[in-house]
Amino acid sequence: MDKEKGFGVVDNCVFAGILIISAVIGLYISCKGSKSPEEFFMGNRSLKPLPVSMSLLTSYVSTLGIIGLPGEVYANGLQISALALGCPLAIIFSSYFLLPVLYSLKLTSINEYIELRFKSKLLRFVIFLLSMAKALAHNGIGLYAPTIALSSFTNLSTLSSIFILGIICTLYSSFGGIKAVIWTDVFQFSVIIIGLMTVVGVGCAQNGGLIDTLHIASEGGRLEMFNMSLSPFVRHTFLNIMALGFFYQLRNYSSDQVCIQRICAVNSVKNARRGDIPPSEQHYIILIMNV
Repeated sequence: MDKEKGFGVVDNCVFAGILIISAVIGLYISCKGSKSPEEFFMGNRSLKPLPVSMSLLTSYVSTLGIIGLPGEVYANGLQISALALGCPLAIIFSSYFLLPVLYSLKLTSINEYIELRFKSKLLRFVIFLLSMAKALAHNGIGLYAPTIALSSFTNLSTLSSIFILGIICTLYSSFGGIKAVIWTDVFQFSVIIIGLMTVVGVGCAQNGGLIDTLHIASEGGRLEMFNMSLSPFVRHTFLNIMALGFFYQLRNYSSDQVCIQRICAVNSVKNARRGDIPPSEQHYIILIMNV
């Protein structure tokens, strides 16, 4: 492999270190404390809001966003960045109107709410199957996306990359429980932020600075954002992307197991709200850095 295009020794060490640290966090937490179902799934409902908020953001800003958003902006312009306005509004709405109801029920799974609300075990089972189908499709694509990048820069095949990443994620999740997932997400959140800041900094420096970079993007027609057209035949407009961000994130923060389990693992509604709202600000920052 051409070293100018592939990973060098330092790159491989950093990559291996990230994977090893993620696995070690899970194994370390698995050796601490009791492993009752309440602690394993909910962390004894004593988690702090800051790591929960970082974990939530890491869960929803996947490789699909990290890899896909820059490509979308390059191909079709800045319209997609209106997500950064719709998503925070949905998070704030759910925090004040939906979160108190869900938290008061002390749920472990969102499917419990379905049974409580509609008095139907069958409906709960159907919703569970639909959720599993969605999770398998979403996680499968989310796992496949980074392996494409890895196979382009390393000697690993796509199948090998899927196997390695899948095994490590399974290890720290299954042994350490919700605490391991959250603290691993905190570490990965830090890696994402450092990586994005580095890419933005290096990219701007190579183009003569931020102003020159924006000028080049403007000349290429990449900075169009406020397209207020109401035509259904336009690929992206400001209003439909903002609506997409609002309703997509409203679903995530009101009915998705990933969010409900983390929010209900915090020790009070007030702290749960503190864990729920900061991702709206962090989401805005990461979206802007992505595009």
